[in-house]
Amino acid sequence: MHHTTQRLSPSAMPNTTASEPPAATERRTVKAAGTSFAVELRGDGPSLLVIHGGGEDATMMAPLAERLAACGHRVITYDRRGTGGSGRDDWPGSGARQHADDAAALLRALHVDRAHVVGLSSGGVIALELAVRHPSIVGRTFAWEAPAVGVVPGGEALNAQIAAPIKRHLATHPGDYVGAQAILLSAILGTRVTVDDPRFAAARANAEPMIRDEPAITLRAFSAPELADRDTTIAVGTAPNEIVAAASGRLVQLTGRPPVVVDTDDHEVYLTHPRVLAEVVTRSLSKGLSLSA
Repeated sequence: MHHTTQRLSPSAMPNTTASEPPAATERRTVKAAGTSFAVELRGDGPSLLVIHGGGEDATMMAPLAERLAACGHRVITYDRRGTGGSGRDDWPGSGARQHADDAAALLRALHVDRAHVVGLSSGGVIALELAVRHPSIVGRTFAWEAPAVGVVPGGEALNAQIAAPIKRHLATHPGDYVGAQAILLSAILGTRVTVDDPRFAAARANAEPMIRDEPAITLRAFSAPELADRDTTIAVGTAPNEIVAAASGRLVQLTGRPPVVVDTDDHEVYLTHPRVLAEVVTRSLSKGLSLSA
């Protein structure tokens, strides 16, 4: 079947939210699933849960959340268990499963009966797991460049290969998660990242959860029966890294739905150009524009 590719870029995207004032932010600490979560809520409209990626937290999601709120959503962002201001009870646990159950418990604690879900990077793996484990609470799911290495043939070996130098570093430098994070980022990006690289200053605050939690999350091995009937969008840029490209291709096969392709080579476009991803998410969730490729 042929699909026409719709490509969107920062220069071409209509800036529909530029004149909107920032949505007021309500901050809460919510008890759920045996721990506490630092939560931020913005806007009015259909509930939209945003799940951040590794090395990130809700504070870093604020510009994207403001754009999504301006597009007519009640946006819920939160620090995943073990990250930022959230608790570390029983953590790390069972990878994507634990975080999906956390997200479902959080929505119920907020009295949300049903929400669309946006997962960014490894948050995309959690979003897919949330849709699988708790379908009654999930509307549509949007997964951006999910590094779901568990669905890739040989993915477990690839994951072990990436983890090996990190384990060696921690064996000789116990507790140096910032140094370990630099090694991981270097492997992911294909270019050397130092412990003082200004591009990752915010991520360093969440270096420990990124190192301790991410491998188990990304190893989730989905199957076609789990994903085929879900209202799911798999989204990628034009130049995803090797892991994301392989995982996204496989996820597209498993979901049976064409991907959204965004004209960007920036994995963290949701941080660098939040307006762009907010527009893509809103159009995808509303089904108002076909972005299939």
